[in-house]
Amino acid sequence: MGNYISMTSCTFISPTINNSKAARVIFPGGEIRQFREPAKAAEPMLERPGFFLVNSRSLIIGRRFSPLAADEDLEFCHLYVMFPMRRVNSVVTTADVAVIFMTAKSPAKRISGVGNGELRRIPASL
Repeated sequence: MGNYISMTSCTFISPTINNSKAARVIFPGGEIRQFREPAKAAEPMLERPGFFLVNSRSLIIGRRFSPLAADEDLEFCHLYVMFPMRRVNSVVTTADVAVIFMTAKSPAKRISGVGNGELRRIPASL
């Protein structure tokens, strides 16, 4: 009962990302990319073969991952996370959720915006 972490706020990573009219994807390695125009789940998955996409709102500790189908739309104001395919049938752990919080708390070091045909990369400063 106490294992559910609600991530319904659109300002989940507000210090890092200031545009609420975007879908956000956390890529492996911690890069956060914004999709400001309608996009399918297939777009980020094509960039990272061997990974699947999950809506952060579906992450419930102790339950199985609910991967998105490639033809599903990425919804604005939602946060998505990529996990390796070997985890597709496994259960969500606290470490999986911790990745989201660690990324949210880290400084705005890797943010890319996709919209109006533009792609902007900000180099990481580790």
